[in-house]
Amino acid sequence: MVSDVDALAGLERELEGRVMGPDHADYHETRVIFNATIDRRPAVIVLPESTEEVAAAVRAARAMDLPITVRGGGHSVAGHAVADGALTIDLRRMRGVTVDPEARRARVAGGALWEDVDKATEPHALGTTGGTFWDTGVGGLTLSGGLGYLMGTAGLTCDNLMRATVVTADGAIVEAGPDGDPELLWALRGGGGNFGVVTEFEFQLYPIGSWQVGWYTAPVADAEAALLELAAFALQMPDEIVIFAEGPTTAGTDAVAEATAELAEGEASSAPADRVGCSLLFHGSPEAAAAAFAPLLASGRWQGSVTSKTYVEIQSDGTLPFGLRHYWKGHFLRELDAPAAAALGEAMRTTPPGSMSFVLLESLNGRARIEPEGGASFGQRAARWNASALAIWEDPTQDEANIGWVRRSADGIGVSSLTGAGYGNYAPVDETDDRVRAGFGPERFARLQAIKRRYDPDNVFRSNLNIPPAAD
Repeated sequence: MVSDVDALAGLERELEGRVMGPDHADYHETRVIFNATIDRRPAVIVLPESTEEVAAAVRAARAMDLPITVRGGGHSVAGHAVADGALTIDLRRMRGVTVDPEARRARVAGGALWEDVDKATEPHALGTTGGTFWDTGVGGLTLSGGLGYLMGTAGLTCDNLMRATVVTADGAIVEAGPDGDPELLWALRGGGGNFGVVTEFEFQLYPIGSWQVGWYTAPVADAEAALLELAAFALQMPDEIVIFAEGPTTAGTDAVAEATAELAEGEASSAPADRVGCSLLFHGSPEAAAAAFAPLLASGRWQGSVTSKTYVEIQSDGTLPFGLRHYWKGHFLRELDAPAAAALGEAMRTTPPGSMSFVLLESLNGRARIEPEGGASFGQRAARWNASALAIWEDPTQDEANIGWVRRSADGIGVSSLTGAGYGNYAPVDETDDRVRAGFGPERFARLQAIKRRYDPDNVFRSNLNIPPAAD
């Protein structure tokens, strides 16, 4: 029987100084994650540099009977990267990306961020659907779906996962995909971090071409009418367009950029946040974009302009620093109908004072609504929109006001919910088991439970939107 002391000592020898306990000088800085409302203290943090070292860390955790958490980008609003008393496998030293431009494939290490992927693929004029926050980890985004600017023409991020290397709960290294276990690949395409530590992803790539970004706003007082116009437009728009709408914001910039600028300048913008904003991102030429945008602009309610940008410029626009307080929650919507538009308008007009909070709407169209070859466990594909209330603030005394606003807003949006559940990557820290199940539906959830039983029968990987293993 290996003692806890022996197991930890063996891991320290194998990882050569990349094992941190609470007394390590870098421990507290290393355990910090994106959401400042979460303050958790793992028993041990390890920083592997290879799949074999990840496997060693898993085996050590099992020998010490410690729960395991996995940190990629650390961007999970729910804080899944860390847990009190756990062994945290921190993958941030595993960020390599290798591109095969002829095969249009990218092999991406488990700790990579989307900026690593885009910087590697852009010189080849290729890309895949990535996070709209550039500093988001590849792993978390992919495993819970992946909404991004390319999804209309390329599908969700998880749809473009072609193969993965996974360290399972017993420390074994397995391949998910056509040359390994295709059922495990199906589970990884939306089933979250329930099945092991993914140390390498292989993605399908696409020509990224030219991009046009239309930024338009309408009065937030008319949000309901403006959103219904947007809903009608989305039903007839081409697959080359994706829509990201948000509010309240100012006439000059979107809510994320506005919040980032406020933080950089140390003060709030003087412009009133009295608009609902809409980014129309078009994958194509300026002439084609102008024709495609015209139906939305016909009423004159939406005002703005169009700018040509590269894909990397669009991707790099979206970042938020660590250290802010977050609580997010929402629903995938069957349609952006009148009740949903009313609830969203009310939410935009009642954001808590002193916060950077806003409502976000993301369209699902084109390839995003079609399962890839081999299928995917992602369970919300019939939705046309993802609608979320995102509370972002700095002062802990404002916790109650911001969390309350999100909960009220999510409840209002829920009248038009597809399944009664939201997007896994925007899940709050107190996401319920019922919402997790609802997001997949009974058939997908049962299939995921069966796969979980094969690879993690003891539910070792439970710091996630958890899928318990099927019973005997």
